[in-house]
Amino acid sequence: MALFAALTLGLPAVAADRAVVHTPVVPAMTGDVEKFAMRCDVPAEFSRLQHPMPLVSQRLAEGKQLTIVALGASSTEGVGASTRANAYPERLEAELHALFPNIAITVHNKGIGGEDAGQMLARFERDVLAIEPDLLIWQAGVNAAIKGWPLEQFVENMSVGIDIARKHGIDVMMMGPQNAPRYVNAPHRRQFSDHMMLISRVKDVPIFPRFRIMTHWMQSGAFRPDELIGSDGLHMTDTSYYCLSRVLAQAIAAYAPKADAPKPEAARTAGFASRR
Repeated sequence: MALFAALTLGLPAVAADRAVVHTPVVPAMTGDVEKFAMRCDVPAEFSRLQHPMPLVSQRLAEGKQLTIVALGASSTEGVGASTRANAYPERLEAELHALFPNIAITVHNKGIGGEDAGQMLARFERDVLAIEPDLLIWQAGVNAAIKGWPLEQFVENMSVGIDIARKHGIDVMMMGPQNAPRYVNAPHRRQFSDHMMLISRVKDVPIFPRFRIMTHWMQSGAFRPDELIGSDGLHMTDTSYYCLSRVLAQAIAAYAPKADAPKPEAARTAGFASRR
């Protein structure tokens, strides 16, 4: 495949992600919301993505509406969360509403556990194009890496999907993999991570650095690994879904014209349904 070969030639320029050793146990949220939210904070570089999303910028400038489709597998569906309301797409909608209270914002959760890019591409017409979103956030690659599915086919499916979305005037953001033991220990996970970075570069599509963000939380002491990943060694928790949605909302908000961009603390106390 020409695209796969072209991407592979660029691999030396991409830095591999770094793993953190996990000893996962069942997590729980503690503390009041404002203090807890402060633990989610990351350096600004993590929420300033490098590639354009012109339609998102336009929608935020117009201040009328923003429609997002979150397409993905189990960590989009919300496996590991105590309730569906704590899945990242639902949390993202709440965080964006807090940042932009005067804009009609809808986030559609189109995650199905166990799938990867090819299966998601097969439902593009129904779950993406029919909704006519302004932004597609596409999470894929983890299942392929864990199950040893062909890397070349993953690259092809992602590339085709991005092209289809753009042909229909939809901005695309890729969601990077989570820092979880089952992904970290997958034999070919570095190749999948590297090729996602290369797809981002070649297609000029931003990639949300979930792995790096989770690594930062662990290494900085903000959260223990067992607070972010459940006992199955793969799926996220109420805590990590909550924090992920906050940082992701800030990354999207950064595409607003500067005069319209909200202050980060605007969403400090956006409510969440916590596991006690």
